[in-house]
Amino acid sequence: MKRNLCCSLAVLLVSAWAGAGAWAQTTNPPGPTPEPRDVVTLATLISEAGTNNPEVRLYEAAVAGAHGELLTARTWDNPEVSIAPGAVHTSESGSPATTGFHGDFGVAQTFLFPGKRALQKAVAEKTMESRQLALNALRLQLAIQVRRAFYRLQAARQVEALHERQVELAQSFLEVARKKVAGGFAPEFEQTKAEVEVAASRGAWRAAQADATVARTTLNSLVGRRLDAPVPLPGEPTENPAVPEEAELLRHALTRNPSLRIQAAEVERTGLSLALTKKSRLPDFTVGTSVEYRDGEQIYGLGISLPLPLWDKKQGAIATATAEQQRALAELETLRRDIIREVSSAAQLLTAARESLAIYTPEFRGKLKAARDNAAQSYAAGRTSLLVYLETERTYYDTEAAYYETLKRLYDAQAMLEAAVGLPLNQLNQTSSNPTP
Repeated sequence: MKRNLCCSLAVLLVSAWAGAGAWAQTTNPPGPTPEPRDVVTLATLISEAGTNNPEVRLYEAAVAGAHGELLTARTWDNPEVSIAPGAVHTSESGSPATTGFHGDFGVAQTFLFPGKRALQKAVAEKTMESRQLALNALRLQLAIQVRRAFYRLQAARQVEALHERQVELAQSFLEVARKKVAGGFAPEFEQTKAEVEVAASRGAWRAAQADATVARTTLNSLVGRRLDAPVPLPGEPTENPAVPEEAELLRHALTRNPSLRIQAAEVERTGLSLALTKKSRLPDFTVGTSVEYRDGEQIYGLGISLPLPLWDKKQGAIATATAEQQRALAELETLRRDIIREVSSAAQLLTAARESLAIYTPEFRGKLKAARDNAAQSYAAGRTSLLVYLETERTYYDTEAAYYETLKRLYDAQAMLEAAVGLPLNQLNQTSSNPTP
């Protein structure tokens, strides 16, 4: 009996060490299973988004439409030609009746009141500028959102791989716990506790898989790919740019923010539109020449016609245009306040995320991993209890998950700040370090 007990214990320890070996093989993979393609770079995805995203084509069509409006504003109205051929019949007393040719011919050209065409062209040019700014702003926002989705997907896949390794490890130690219980070396609660850990780790793994799928779908949607298209990425997120001073961020935001620039152009456009509406009270005029032809004589004429502004003095149109300009000015001021608030809030969030991330140094994470390694080996060798091992394991995985969640918060805050400033932070840092002389 004693010999059998010793043999069972030896077999159990071998199984435990095998479980520890399986654990060791699952602790060091660089990330999730690589997809069967070369990795995609961030620059490639941003380029694809600027080309394939359907919203870009929508804004490009708006720019083309504004260009057509500008061509229309620069083009003169076509002249009008009138032709009225006919016959003249004369009948005088005592003379035979005669019939001859009679025709009226005329050419007329409408001229806008001086200053109107220049204002029409200015309004059309400002409209085109606004739509071009909107297109550029869309491309900038797409780049920012693609960068955010790229890094979030990287972090989500690391979390997914982390939980996958946790499931494999929990499963291997469940097998060890079953053998211990079956051999009489551990109470039945130890097996139950291991089963609970397996169920919990599987649930966390499934949630991590869903989060990674959502992140991949978001990225594919931004770059114009199929939503289920594979996106092979490099393993670890790396970008963590410095945050300039808030005053510097505000200065850049108030000069570079695309929404502010678009709204400022809209204020100028409404001002030009108001001036054009006031100018519309002055009448356009039509100048024309005419020829009246009949046998033996031709009558030439030169005429001018214009409407008299007696009843319609454009008061309603002027009131509407004035209100539109006032609204544009109010929206510009509101937008400026909102951007100042967003820059301040995003800068605070990003600074807090960077400070939180600084806790998870490579040395700190390495110490936790070493502690988990020691706990796993001690449990496999029977030198510690399952509860101690599970607590150490949970601490390690919770810390790693918190590290990647902090990365996600950092990338969210970074995207929010870049959208408010109107420039990626890495470019902003270059601009700040190399000011224009």
